[in-house]
Amino acid sequence: MESRSEPQPAAKVPSRLLHFDGARAIFAMWIVCHHMAPREPKSCLDAMMVRVDVCVEFFILLSGFLTHYLNSDKDVASTSGSFIAYFIRRIFRCLLATYVGMVLCVLTQLLACFLLLKTWIDPMPNCPNMPSWFVVSLLPCWLVYPCVGYLLRGSSTKFQLCLALASWSAAIGPQLCVQKSWLHWGQVAFTWFWPPALMPDFVLGACMAAMVRHNPPSKQVAWFGDIAMLVIVLACMLVPVPVPPPDWAGPSQWRPGHYIAWEQLFARLSAPFLCVFLYCTHHGDTLATRLLSHKTLVSLGRYTLEVYLLQMPLHDFFLWTRAPGAQGLWRGLPWTPEVFWCYLLVLWTTCGLFVEFVAEPLNQRVRAVSSSWVGRTLPQLRTNKRYDPLS
Repeated sequence: MESRSEPQPAAKVPSRLLHFDGARAIFAMWIVCHHMAPREPKSCLDAMMVRVDVCVEFFILLSGFLTHYLNSDKDVASTSGSFIAYFIRRIFRCLLATYVGMVLCVLTQLLACFLLLKTWIDPMPNCPNMPSWFVVSLLPCWLVYPCVGYLLRGSSTKFQLCLALASWSAAIGPQLCVQKSWLHWGQVAFTWFWPPALMPDFVLGACMAAMVRHNPPSKQVAWFGDIAMLVIVLACMLVPVPVPPPDWAGPSQWRPGHYIAWEQLFARLSAPFLCVFLYCTHHGDTLATRLLSHKTLVSLGRYTLEVYLLQMPLHDFFLWTRAPGAQGLWRGLPWTPEVFWCYLLVLWTTCGLFVEFVAEPLNQRVRAVSSSWVGRTLPQLRTNKRYDPLS
């Protein structure tokens, strides 16, 4: 099989896909509700709250998709300076929000968590700012992307499809092959929270971006993306949640049924449907893309990284408002749906202010500085000379 063909002219594609911003806002709110929403009274969305890993799968696929979508016509590994500039731009805003969240959660716990080493040794997501495990998993994905981008750049659609299938098989394979019965908690941790475990999912997202670049979908197939997303939502709402077995060793404070039995496969089984959504809705004018492109959702989507990473620190602050408040000095507020919606409003507002006045200005300065590194080798970075490929 020919893995590479003659490079095709780059298709003219939009620089920003607004409906993906709207989707990020919806999935980020889903994650926050999973972590923080009151569990009483019961509702028809309880099963959906358990399936939060579908959101994680979407974000890792989207990261791979956008990384290749935005860099497919660039050789980010051509020089040391180009690679450093690419990597700094990818990680700066993530690490800023990650470390701010950790510092706000606790200043003195677990040095290994602060050095982003803990989940390599023990994948249990119990660092001070628990959601930071996802950022730790993204770092090796972004490091290996230049190799992935080299394979995909100029490759045929057939090769891209084969690599996508191989990536999905590598992602779900360990969960199917570790043993004949359902995984125990330790195996779940190493097939989901261990940083290399999500690398195949990232590559799968990059393959979808390569297919969009090499063979863009027509508007006539866009409705397949709507159907794929509808199937995911219905499955999350209607598939029964398993009952935890007596010997289950997972965290007791998590929602009952999470990571148990078929729930262990829910995220990876949703990946093909999410890929259909990423690919088919690229140019489509469908009900879902129009809804997700609404300016309100697009605006909220700009702050989803910080919402995800700062939800725990703000929740820890809100613990002081719960009854009995201030260790019994006042009556406090019960964690009711009304208090939760107040928390959600404060969370998004705080993250918006943090992004607009802190994170984004710093991010723009980092981008401006790193842009001068593109095309330079390490010696040239030291001497401030440009890279000349003919020299």
